Amino acid sequence: MDLTFKKIYTYTIFLLSKKDYSPQSLRKKILEKFPEAENQIINNVIDTLKKENFLNEFRTAHNYFTSKMEKGWGKKKIRYSLRQKGFSEEVIKELETTIEFDYSFIKKEIEKKFGQVKDKKLREKAKRFLLQRGFSYCEIENIL
Repeated sequence: MDLTFKKIYTYTIFLLSKKDYSPQSLRKKILEKFPEAENQIINNVIDTLKKENFLNEFRTAHNYFTSKMEKGWGKKKIRYSLRQKGFSEEVIKELETTIEFDYSFIKKEIEKKFGQVKDKKLREKAKRFLLQRGFSYCEIENIL
């Protein structure tokens, strides 16, 4: 094993002990710390971490998806954010089919923020709020 491999591997274990990363964001962190690192060594480190299950793209994306759902984000916004973070399209599609989206979090937030959405003006405000959070029109009608 190469000294550089050991250094990078140790650094990535330290990072992963703090929080989960997508392979792409972990690669970015490695290059920030070790700009001279060769692509082959970084690939070997990432492959080793995957084999040892320290780096699990599905688990990381699942945790991210559920945490954002609990913060009141819509499916579209979560999906976009996962793509931005470098998660593969297969993982995102698998998440959407395995996780049952829970609207109770956003319903509580709407209740707290707007109360009973009875009048038209308040309803329009709530709709705009939900659109910004990444909900589709169909989902918004169901929520309200």
